[in-house]
Formats: sequence, structure tokens, C-alpha cells
Amino acid sequence: MNWDLNASTVRVIQTGTIIGIAILALGLLLSGTDYGEDVLLAGAVVLVFTPLAGILTSLACLLKAGDRKWAAVAVILIAVVALGLAITLLK
Repeated sequence: MNWDLNASTVRVIQTGTIIGIAILALGLLLSGTDYGEDVLLAGAVVLVFTPLAGILTSLACLLKAGDRKWAAVAVILIAVVALGLAITLLK
């Protein structure tokens, strides 16, 4: 098992989650102002895209390690996420 892959992916997901939650908390504090909803939306967007950032990090580590089979799986997963996002935005 590639521990660099695991450590990098965990770091990105933990950081994204902490930042997203912090932005949501700020949005809650600002909920009585004109900016509250926008800040809450920004926090939600960070939390939604954090797993995608984790997949992209894994892909980079897999490519660096030369593991083409699992890199292909990561690319397929990114394509599925992108397709889901595209379908959602087109509705």
C-alpha cells in the first residue's frame, strides 16, 4: 500500500472539511447580514468539492507512482462526478 497516497489524500480531505466547516460557521455567524447566505453557500461548495479534490490528489499520487490501473479508476470516478455535476447544472 502506498502510504504517501493515503497521507496526501487524507490531508486534502481533512483540510477541505475543516475549511468548509469553518466557512459554514462564519456563514451562520453572519446569517443576519447581507453576506450570510453567500458565505453559507461558499462553505457548502467547499464541502461538496472536497471529495473531488481528494480524488484528484489520489490521481496525482497514483500517476507519480506509475500505477496506471488505479489511476484509470480515479479518472473514471472523476468523469462520473463531472457527468453528475453537468447533469445537475443543466436541469
